[in-house]
Amino acid sequence: MKNFIYSLILVTTFDAHALIPAEAYTFDFNITTVRMPRAREQKLFQAVELLRAVFSSPEFRERILRHRYQGRYGYHMNEQETNRRLYAKILAGGEELYPTRNNAMDVEIEFYADFESQVLGYTYPRSRRIWMNTKYFNHHSPAEIAGHLVHEWLHKLGYDHERERSPRRRFSVPYAVGRIVREVGKKFE
Repeated sequence: MKNFIYSLILVTTFDAHALIPAEAYTFDFNITTVRMPRAREQKLFQAVELLRAVFSSPEFRERILRHRYQGRYGYHMNEQETNRRLYAKILAGGEELYPTRNNAMDVEIEFYADFESQVLGYTYPRSRRIWMNTKYFNHHSPAEIAGHLVHEWLHKLGYDHERERSPRRRFSVPYAVGRIVREVGKKFE
């Protein structure tokens, strides 16, 4: 009788880590820095290490899969793609610039300074490079930097958002996933 009860408990015990695909644990970051001072580079790589923890966390997976827009699971401007497909695309790491999916983020990062702008950074679809504004980088935590890095990288995966500020923009893939990374990342700081 005790063996039966013990077996029943084993079967019904839920393990959130069992749902995390191997790609979440093996995701890699191929990041090249361009003319970056050592102290800023160290801060950037703290954010990257934090991203490793975020990508492999059950909370990141669940928040991506459970994100809602207009009462349905999904994101604004995601071409009707499912949340599950988005999660798989993130872990595949297939930037549109490169034909292969290598389970990695492949980017170059360079700083610029624009103290008048409210823009954290930017990228172009046909470039490997992401530009980060030192105005924000210098004061942001690793979790905030990680969220911004993912926001820009998601543009390289083909996701976009409205150019003008609107109530819907925060539900786009780059903004929503960047926010998820930032919030989950704060738990790993």
